[in-house]
Parts: sequence; C-alpha cells; structure tokens
Amino acid sequence: MFFRLVVIVIFSLPAIESTLGQEKIELKHADELAGKIIDGQNVREANGNVEFIQGNVKVYCNSATQFTDADRIELRGNVKIYQDTLSLFTSKAVYFGDDRRAVCEGGVTLKDPNATVNADNGIYSFGDAKAIFKGNVIIVNPDYKITSSELTYLRNTEDSFAKGNVVVTTDSSVIKADNIDFYKRQGMSIAVGNVAIESDSTVIAADSATNFSAEKKSFATGNVKIASLNNNTLIFGNAVQNFEKINYTILTGGARLIQVSNEKDTLRIYSDTMEAFRNSDEYYIARKDVEIIRDKFLSRCGRGIYYKKKETISLSNNPVAWQDNLQMTGDSIYAELPNNKLHKIYINKTKIENSAPSFLISQNKNPDFNDRYDQISGDSITMDFTDDKIDLVIATGSAQSINFLYDKEKANGLNKTEGNKLTIYFDAEGEVEKIKVDANPSGEYVPEQLLNTVSLTLPGFNVRVDKPVVRFER
Repeated sequence: MFFRLVVIVIFSLPAIESTLGQEKIELKHADELAGKIIDGQNVREANGNVEFIQGNVKVYCNSATQFTDADRIELRGNVKIYQDTLSLFTSKAVYFGDDRRAVCEGGVTLKDPNATVNADNGIYSFGDAKAIFKGNVIIVNPDYKITSSELTYLRNTEDSFAKGNVVVTTDSSVIKADNIDFYKRQGMSIAVGNVAIESDSTVIAADSATNFSAEKKSFATGNVKIASLNNNTLIFGNAVQNFEKINYTILTGGARLIQVSNEKDTLRIYSDTMEAFRNSDEYYIARKDVEIIRDKFLSRCGRGIYYKKKETISLSNNPVAWQDNLQMTGDSIYAELPNNKLHKIYINKTKIENSAPSFLISQNKNPDFNDRYDQISGDSITMDFTDDKIDLVIATGSAQSINFLYDKEKANGLNKTEGNKLTIYFDAEGEVEKIKVDANPSGEYVPEQLLNTVSLTLPGFNVRVDKPVVRFER
C-alpha cells in the first residue's frame, strides 16, 4: 500500500522536526506540502515560498524535497541560505542537517561583510564557516581579488587556499601560480608552481614564493627570474629576496644578470651572489666566482659592480679581463662602456706592500708568433678604445714594456722600455705603433738572434686561459 498526504498551506505550518543533537530542522513555511515514502524513507515535497530553519541557519527556495530520516533536503530554484551576516545564493543545492552543510550546483554566490565568492559549484559548512568552491572561482574583497579553479575559504580567519590557475590581485602586486595560500589578515601569500609576482617595477618568476603585500617584499626559490619593468634587465638565481619599497633585491645560488641590447652588446654577469639596487643610481654588486661578458670584453673577479646609469664596471678581488687578444690584471679594473661600447679601462695597483703591478699582455695575432706576448706593467694603466679596438695605453709608476718587433712579417727581436710614464700608441690593426717615454727613460733593443740570452717576460707575467663563456639562458 502507498500512502500519500497532500496539505495546502496558506499560512505558516506547524514545525516538522528531525533530531540534530539539540537542534532541529523546522519547515517554517510552504505554499504546498505533500508527504510520501520513497525506498522506505519518509519524504516531504514542499513547493512555493519554502522556508526552513535550523538554529541560526535559514533556508529559502521555490521547492524542496526533505528526507527527514536522512536529515537531507534537496533545494531547487532561487535558493537562499542565511546565517547571521552570511548569505548563500544558488539555483540548486542539497542541505545536510546532520552537519549543517550545503552542497550547491548550477552557480553559487557567498557573501559576507568581508568578501563575495562566486563559483560554478561549491560546498559550505555552516558549523565551521568553511567554503570549498570549484569552477571559475572568484573571491572579491575591497583589498584583494582571487580567481582560481578551486578555492577553500575560511570565513573566521579570512584565509583562502586556491588551486589551479590562481591569480591574486592586491594594490601592491599581482600573483599568479598553480596554488596559492592567501592569508588576508597577515597580508601574506604562499605560492607554489609556475609562480609570477608582478609589482610596481618588477616581475618575479619562480617555482615557489612568499609575498608580503603590506611590506611589499617577496621571497622566492627555484629557477628564479626577475624582469625589470623599467628597463631591459633580467636577473636569475636559485633564491631571491626582493624588497619593493626600497628597490633592493638579493639573489643567491647561480645568480645571473642579462641586459639585452642586441646579441653583440648584451651584457652578462654570472656570480654566486648578486645584489640589485634599483634606485635612481641603479647598480648591481656580484660576489664570488664573478664572470662578466660583453661581446669581446670578458672578465673574472671575486667582486664586481655594474653601474647601469654610468654604464661602468668595477672589478676587484683578483680581477682579470680580456678584450680580443688583450689580457689585463691588477688589484682593481674599471671599465667604461657607454652605449654598450668599450671606451676606457683603468687598471690600478694598491699601495699595499708586495702588491702585484698592473699588467697588460697582448698576444700576437699571427699564428706563427702566437707564443710572443707584448707586455706593459706599472702602478696604473689607462687604456683608450675606439669601436672596441685599442688606441692608446698610458702606464705610470715604475712603468715597463716589452714589445716584439717584426720586419715584413719576420721576427726582428724586441724592445725593452722603462720610465716613470709610458705612452703607447696603436695602429688601426691594434699593433704598437709608437712608444713615448716621459721621465727617467731607459731602453734596450735585443736582436732576434740574442733573444735566448734575455728574459722575454716582465715580473708578474701570467697568461690566463680561463676566459668565461656564455652559458645556457632561459
């Protein structure tokens, strides 16, 4: 036998209750109500201006099917659920009374004083104020916006845990990642997977990162790449700390800087650690195992500084530099590269006792004589270049030179020159054209047949073969 009860309701109905601990689900109103049994379960069909209540949770919809034994209600049409300052809107939902949980389909919107959340579907737990929304999720707050494929939102703490194509937008930054944990009250975002942080002046890409929006600082690790929005400079590293307010960044572990102009004039700096100071006087400090490459200008040192505005490079801590067939060593080397063109190089010796002299070595370009090296040493050496080719060298302070001579491409001995100041002029091919000696000059010509009777090198001569090379770039 099948029993059917139909009740036409005009005003509020008497309470129909199911036990939920100390609380009960009450059907407060429906225009129509029908009772039946389906698969042995007591079922009530409510239609027209349906209203349920359970404690401080109020539910409204166009129609509902209540499974009283299972504490479950299927809600349809213009579903509205309220709890204190919370509002939940959807077109279709299932409300579970035993744990006060709503499973929403067909589009869902959650509103509270702190945020509005929209998604294709979702679950909201009224007991612990927890929302799990999926599909085209958008959460909006006056201070931020989050879009993602999936989002867990904790109303009591305003924390959000987003997954899938996540974008967090605040006043200070835009953060993109596969997954982001966003702690609103702390102003902290923890991003993992394909991370990109866009701020006022930089874009940071990394495997993972933590961003503090109020302080405008970010910490990132794994395949870090930072692009400056104000110029064409890229820096890389294994880990980075970026402080946007003071325009300061420090990278550690395989740090690299690339300033792109064209392939020939692109500047590359490799080091273990690099600091970037991006204020009006922008400069970068590289430390430990530093390598600098700009076309044919190559260098190694323990500490290098690149001044972007001045377009200069300062090298210290056992620096060595090469330009074409020239090798330069000294206590410090300073290079001017205006418009990415080598203009001047200064090599200086410190006043520390037993400090090595500044040294310039030029290897002969003729393969028949590439074991012969012209040499210049002194306390300081200044070099002038035009179109990256050497024009002039001035050596001062105990200056010395060795210059091999040739007659119609045949070896013809060498000249040794000393003085307080040597000025060496070069021709268009970069070969020594003339040497001028100022103050206390002395010199010696050694014929070719007597070369084996004299030293062919100056004190401190050391040919280096460890020129840096361009590495793989991403």
